[in-house]
Amino acid sequence: MSGGKGAGGDWRTSNRRPAAFGGAKREPDTLEPPTMSRSRVQIASSYAPGVLMTWEGGKGICRSVPLANDITKQLNRTTIDLVFENLSDFATNWRDRAIKAAPDALPELVLDAPFRDSKAGEVRIERNDFQMTGPDRVGYVPYPLVYRCGICGSTREYESISDQARQPLPRKCNGHDARWTQVDVVYVHWSGEIQPLSPYNFNFDPQTGDTRQIRMCTCGSTSFKLRNEAPVFSEWRYVCEGCGDTRVLKKAEPDVLARLQIEQNAGGRPFQWIEVNMLPVSYRANSTFYPQRTSFIEFEDSAVVELMTPSRVEELAAKLAAIHNIPFSEPSDDEVRQAVQANSTHAGDWEDYQSFLDMARRADESNRPERARSYRDSAYELREGWFSEGIVERGRLGSEAVLRAISQRGEWTRRYDPIRLTIQHDAFVREHIEQAMARHAAVDVMEPDITLTDVVNDPQRKARYQANISNLLDHLGVERLVLVRNLPICEFSFGYTRVSATPVYKREHQGTAIDMPVRLKAFDQLPVQGTKRPIYVTQQQNEALYFKLDEARVLRWLKANQITDVPDEGLGRAYLERYEDFGPFLEVFKDREGTGGYPRTVPAYVYLLLHTLSHQMMHSLADSSGVDRDGIGEHIFPADLAFVIYRKGMTPDLGNISAMWRNHADEFLRRAIDPRTLRCGSGSLCDARGGACPACVMVSEVSCIASNLLLSRAVLKGGKGPEWEPKSAPDLVGFFEAMVAK
Repeated sequence: MSGGKGAGGDWRTSNRRPAAFGGAKREPDTLEPPTMSRSRVQIASSYAPGVLMTWEGGKGICRSVPLANDITKQLNRTTIDLVFENLSDFATNWRDRAIKAAPDALPELVLDAPFRDSKAGEVRIERNDFQMTGPDRVGYVPYPLVYRCGICGSTREYESISDQARQPLPRKCNGHDARWTQVDVVYVHWSGEIQPLSPYNFNFDPQTGDTRQIRMCTCGSTSFKLRNEAPVFSEWRYVCEGCGDTRVLKKAEPDVLARLQIEQNAGGRPFQWIEVNMLPVSYRANSTFYPQRTSFIEFEDSAVVELMTPSRVEELAAKLAAIHNIPFSEPSDDEVRQAVQANSTHAGDWEDYQSFLDMARRADESNRPERARSYRDSAYELREGWFSEGIVERGRLGSEAVLRAISQRGEWTRRYDPIRLTIQHDAFVREHIEQAMARHAAVDVMEPDITLTDVVNDPQRKARYQANISNLLDHLGVERLVLVRNLPICEFSFGYTRVSATPVYKREHQGTAIDMPVRLKAFDQLPVQGTKRPIYVTQQQNEALYFKLDEARVLRWLKANQITDVPDEGLGRAYLERYEDFGPFLEVFKDREGTGGYPRTVPAYVYLLLHTLSHQMMHSLADSSGVDRDGIGEHIFPADLAFVIYRKGMTPDLGNISAMWRNHADEFLRRAIDPRTLRCGSGSLCDARGGACPACVMVSEVSCIASNLLLSRAVLKGGKGPEWEPKSAPDLVGFFEAMVAK
């Protein structure tokens, strides 16, 4: 455990099994803590390493600790790549948000060591520092090791479990039978650390550059009583049993104190004690532990990761050309071979190139994806060398703007990167729709199977069904709607925070809210050789709905709203050519003062439309199926005019979405276009101002892919434009309005 000084130590440093509370019995030597079993979701979240919990009946407080259960070999390589890609993106966004609020924050107080480069302070995720772990069981150890006698209030504190095993709690206390109970209040700090509620504070030692704990009163006594009758912690006091001196509940976080004091002594900014002092809270409070987790759609095709690498730029350009019908002149294999063989220095390279590709093909056939990837990388490295040396003329994409986008995308926020998303959409359609349909794992609602509706075997009823659904989809502007029965979702948890679930904690001090950076902590190290941290991975196949909008309808809507440079066709290409980074926090779309000046662009408005319609369908799905609104996720493919909404729970899927379609298909689609659902439920203010609020199309931020920004009901029903636009911008024409729907 990473409890730090006074935090109970590391249970692995003891060579004995934790003793029963208050008992002296010693178990055989072991490095394994006692274990408990919970559901996979609970262990990956509620019981993840670092949380404080108690058993039914309140028979003792424990801290969960990780156990090794390596599942790396059970995951395909693309899934592992996407885990680390999403983890890096999460850590980068966390750092950026914390630094934006607190520019003077030290890197080590924003990100734990496994998430950053110790020298540069930038995000760095080394795969060898982590292990993919199955959340099947978790260990637990007693914590905090501070006890109070219920008779007289006297306290005892142990440094470690082994310390308590050697010197068990006495049966007598101050001349009476003792009645020991754990102190159920702890100190927590937004740096992610936790300390027991003891009277022993920390001081900085300038000689050693570290902190030391003062474990006695000025009178020399080491015994204290805890006076905790008051209803609020601010009135609790520790009382020295020697001199009667009292101490308020105050303790500095030792590592933060040392780091800030060293920084100040070296000429850095002076720190305030409110940055250092910890907060006393009940171990039951949410603020003691917030697990951090994220999820993504799984893909088999490694191209969703490989094409994003700098060495595959040419192949990425060719792929984008094929997807969005962009002209691309590429030398044939024959032309490449002739040019290479004609070069005296590289004449033998062609055979090596072919050998690498052949070995990659054989490795794929024998189910060795990692080896296949290595061979392909070697082949592409050779090919790239021919281009860079001018031996062969590189293929040319017929769009300079897309080429610039490819070169600039390394600086874009990954979540909104349309190039990455369009490659993922290509894989999504191929794997989760086309291939899934072949095995009845997906079905187009216009061509249903018997499990989706019983009209299949009745031609007349089927014709009426198709006419009705087609009419509703036309009203929605949806070209294609597919129900995916087994969409693979990977959810993983990798760390936690304390005090706040977000990167910034606003601490109130003398009537002022001061921004404190919250440190993203990795889970404690696994009890195996090395220093690996667990990443708890859960996989589930859930039902989903895939929506593809009618491009001609979207083009009419864009032109009706006077969007600049709307093409007559090829909207996907235009999106890629004109996209400018939205930024990690969509700052340009946060104007709340009505002074916005962001113009109406194709990328902003296409995303605005897709995102709003996605939320509208999420609300309709929740109302029609019974699935909790917070249990629905979304994924947007803006350049492809498509989005997916899916049930994101890790509990078994009982067919909520397919059952909804069988019983309430009409209601589901009609609700989305019903004028009543396009009005704000909290009154006319939101309707008049445009935008959105929790009473209409907003969802919780844990469900929303864009933090409820780039969202406005007016894009569907018409009305006032977003507040990030110039005040002179005209009102919006709604996507559902008759002039667009024609």
